[in-house]
Amino acid sequence: MIIEISKISKSCKIKLPDLVTRPVGRKLYNAVMDKLQFAGMGETVIMDFTGIKVIDSSCIDELLVRFINESISRDFYIKLRNISPISEINIDSVFNSYSNYRDRRIAVVREELGRNNKFYIGPLSETERDVIDYLRLNHRASVTDLSIFSGMEKETASSLIDGLTSIRVIKKENGDFISI
Repeated sequence: MIIEISKISKSCKIKLPDLVTRPVGRKLYNAVMDKLQFAGMGETVIMDFTGIKVIDSSCIDELLVRFINESISRDFYIKLRNISPISEINIDSVFNSYSNYRDRRIAVVREELGRNNKFYIGPLSETERDVIDYLRLNHRASVTDLSIFSGMEKETASSLIDGLTSIRVIKKENGDFISI
């Protein structure tokens, strides 16, 4: 499923190209959730930000953070597309703050390579980044494959991979792990 944020914004009568304030984020969240009723379990939902230049921290908190939290309870995955550089900086800042002040990390995969050569936004370690990159290239891997790739003991690799699965930046399918 692809959710085009600029189209939803226009239908909600939100002035573009900037998405700012909590009320805007709440309005978009509600509109996106209406569309999400058609998403299947385990489906990857692509949020396309074409035409959006800036997303401020309040809007990110009300839209993206809530959407990521909803993905856990409703069993879907999120991938961002066409994020502007300034929006990426703002999202990363909000996700890092959230992860520092809550007892849970959040991150999201992105479709295109972002700043610092990352295919995700959020506070992940270098090893976690390597696992995400490995899966993007190989599409599917077992714990053993990822243990060999990373040079970690199988139990350590399994724990790291379970952490990435729990924050929904990779999927577990039939015992293997796949990229979003």
